[in-house]
This record gives sequence, C-alpha cells and structure tokens, in this order.
Amino acid sequence: MRKILNKHILIIGAFVVALAACKRDSDYMIVTPSPFISNLDLKKLYKGADVTLTKELTREAISVQGQVTSDHSGHNLPEGLLFIQNLRQVSSGIDSLRGIAINVGAAAANYVPGDSVQIKIEGGVLRRVNGILQITGVSATDIVKVKSGVKLLYMPVSAITLLAKPDNFEGCLVKINNCNFEPNIGVETLEGVKTLNEGSGDMQMHVNATANFKNELLPYSANVTGLLIPSSTGGVPQIWPRIKEDFEATSIVVDPSIPLGPHPAIITGYLADPTSTDGNYEYIQFMATQDLDFRQKNFSVYTTNNAGTSTPTGFPLAGWNTGDLRTYKFVITRGTVAKGKFFYVGGYKQINGIGSRDISQTNWVVSKLYASNGGDDGIGTKTSNLLGNSGNPAGIAIFPFTNVELKSVPSDVIFYGGAGGSMYGNGVGYSICSNDFYNLKDGNTDQPFFRQGKNTAILQLPGINAFSYLGGVYDAKAKKWITKRAHNSVALGTTSPLTLIEEPLENKPAMTKLIN
Repeated sequence: MRKILNKHILIIGAFVVALAACKRDSDYMIVTPSPFISNLDLKKLYKGADVTLTKELTREAISVQGQVTSDHSGHNLPEGLLFIQNLRQVSSGIDSLRGIAINVGAAAANYVPGDSVQIKIEGGVLRRVNGILQITGVSATDIVKVKSGVKLLYMPVSAITLLAKPDNFEGCLVKINNCNFEPNIGVETLEGVKTLNEGSGDMQMHVNATANFKNELLPYSANVTGLLIPSSTGGVPQIWPRIKEDFEATSIVVDPSIPLGPHPAIITGYLADPTSTDGNYEYIQFMATQDLDFRQKNFSVYTTNNAGTSTPTGFPLAGWNTGDLRTYKFVITRGTVAKGKFFYVGGYKQINGIGSRDISQTNWVVSKLYASNGGDDGIGTKTSNLLGNSGNPAGIAIFPFTNVELKSVPSDVIFYGGAGGSMYGNGVGYSICSNDFYNLKDGNTDQPFFRQGKNTAILQLPGINAFSYLGGVYDAKAKKWITKRAHNSVALGTTSPLTLIEEPLENKPAMTKLIN
C-alpha cells in the first residue's frame, strides 16, 4: 500500500512541476535596460587601447549622467575637458564613486561644480590623451543640464590609499588634508609640480602657468581640494586645484627660539582593539601643550608590546629601542600643531577598523602601514598588533627628539594592561618621565624605569571597539598635571564621527583639558 501511495505522490508532483513550467508570457517581468552607464562600469571597458562606445559594449546605454566637478574659472585645468563623477546606481557605498573626463571643447567652461548633466556618449571613443582617460567625439549639443547647485561629493585621499588603487581616484574630486610642502616655504610660489606629504607618503600637486592663483606663496601645510589627474609623462597621479579657494593654508608659524618644555606633547587617547583586524588600524591621539613644528624639532613615538610571544624575551636590554616584536618606533619630521590641539600617529586614517569612517580631516603627523613595514630607524619588526591587548603591560611613549637612549626621558609615557611580563631588571627597562603616573625620583633615589621603585601605575586593558581616552587637566604654564588622568572609554562603530573622540561627551568623564 505504501509503495502505491508513493507512486501516486510522484505522479502528482511531476504534474505540478509541468504546470509550473507552462507559464504565460505575461507572467514575466519586462526589464528595460538603462540608457545610462556609470563611470565605474564605463572605465572597466578600457583595457589600454581606444574603445568605441557602442550599445553592444555598454549594454544598451547611450549616455552618462553625473555632477560636474571641473571649474575652468581658475584656468588650471586641461582645456576642453568636462569632468563629471557619479555613483553606481546599484551601490550604496562611496567606493563606487568614479570620475571621468569628457572632451567637449570650449563648452567645458560653460559648466560649474554642482551642475547635474546628462551627456550622450554613443559613438564616442574612450581613450587616453596626454595621460588622461577621457571620452572624445562628444559635442556641446550632446550635453543636457538637468539641475544646478547639487551638493558635491569628494573622496579623501592619502598616499597610502592612492598608491593602492590609483584608478579609483582618477578624474574624481579629492581632498588631501594637512599636507606638508618642502622646501622654500613662504618664498616659492604654487606654480609647477610640488611634492607634498600628508603623513603617509609623498604625492604631487600640479599648478599650471596659466592658473590665476599661481603666484600665491607656498605655505608649510595646507588642505588641498582638486581633481586627481595623471601627469602627461609617466602617468603619476597629481592633484590639480581648480581655483584659489581649493588651496587652504593650515600651517602655523612657530618661533624656533622658544625652547620645549618638559612635556611639549602629552598622550590623550588610543584605539588598541578596533573592529575586524588590528593590523594597520590602531592609532594614538596626542595633544600639544605648546605650538610645535616637527620640521624644526623632530619627535619620535614608541610603542611596546610585551605579550608572551613577543621577542626578544626577557628584560628589554635596549629599553624603548629593544625592537623586533617588543617595541616599534615612528619618527615625526613633518607637520605643525597648535597649542591645545590633537594630533595622531598610527595606521590607516579610519575611526574604527576596516570599512569605517575616514577621519583624515584631523591632524595625522604619521600614517604608516606598520603591519607591512618595519619601524623607523630599524626599531621594530612589522607587526599586526602595535598596541598590545594581552595580559602583560603595553606602553606608549613620545620623545621630543629622535636619538633615544636607554635612560632618555620622554615627553610623556603611559602603560596599560596586566601585571605580568619582564619589564624591569638588571638595570634595564622602559624609561619614564615625571608625570601624573610616574616619578624619576623617590625622594633622593633615582627610579628612571617603569616597574622600578614606585613606578608601578598601570591603566586597565582597553575594550574591543572602544576608544580609550584619558582625561585629566594639564597646566601648560605650570608644566604639570593638576588633575590626574584615568582610563575612560567610548564605544565606536564603523560610522562614528570624529567628534566622538575629540569633543567632550555628555554623561561621560571629560576628555583631556589644557589650561593656561
């Protein structure tokens, strides 16, 4: 009986499947291909040779649409090129933002940033001319202005991100924050190709001889907005400011005759355990207690990770210079910081790990991929865990010089974590300074190292996805702490704003405050 029943069930099932297969034409959704192609998809068509844009290649698209980013009123852009950018419509992420140049002749000057346009490109040719990827064969009559006053998108860029994916930025409106220039500051003009560095590496800025702002003097540092355009020879990515207002000087003038105090820079916070992976996403926040120009006086920052697997084992024979996986060194040679302002040292300029908000608008004096590169001056092996989060102590120190020796006194130093590890013994250890946690002397007895004598203070281990901030009040005139620091934390997400780690929080202990 069961076999007969199973047989009938199989027959009925087959009949249902057959009926389902006999659908009417009206049961299907009719999809009309979009007449527009995104810049992201358009640029994928270029493989190094000229491409004639046909419907077959563009999947029936005949036009592009986007926001105009070029501004020819400053006379610094390649003549005849209209730059537009757009997001891929099926994507919600800024990563799909791409720019393209369209050669429309003199008509390019008729459009301004914020115009929304639709441009017929069918029959045009995608090619590189003088190093610039562009669409040729388009006339002024192929352009339709749809709207004006559209809010412009821009991509923050650093040397690290640019060198990793230069094609993503070409033709886009970009911004480089707190970039520093060398040499002849205040003497040399903007005209020409200038080298700049925003803390992660060198990039180039291009200002033509025709630019109406070419005679502006080169400042030490600036925020630069512009179009990312390859050079005509070599294809080197360059930022081209469009108008004078694209170049915003940010540097301060620091009197080199003013001596540094005992604590010219203090440690105010750190991210030791970001979301996803730690490597290249940890960072340290500092505050200047007086105006600083790191070109005049180089500083150095050290971290120490004393996890059980960190080598060399045993007491740190060379102190902060022990190196390998125990200590890592950054040298600061560029940038200015005004008294009472924050500055940062670390990896990628992101708030909380992979895919999180870009915070390059703040002052990064060093941005280095430490998981891929060894420390400066040969101190430290590349590491995926710059700021330790094991049961043993980890530490941070900043020195107002770069030639650090065993007993050199830092500008500031803190330790956090557990009570284990080989930190001090046989006359060697990590040097400290007299601050709100440690003292170089206990009465008349010298105690220049952490864990020597009464220098045992240690902050708690940071939490996951939490920025550690230390609070406290420092008197810049008296050059001492009048309210001791303590570990506090604020939870971070991938979209957390910069203000969350730089501005006082409601119902939270105050962040570090500088007085006098």
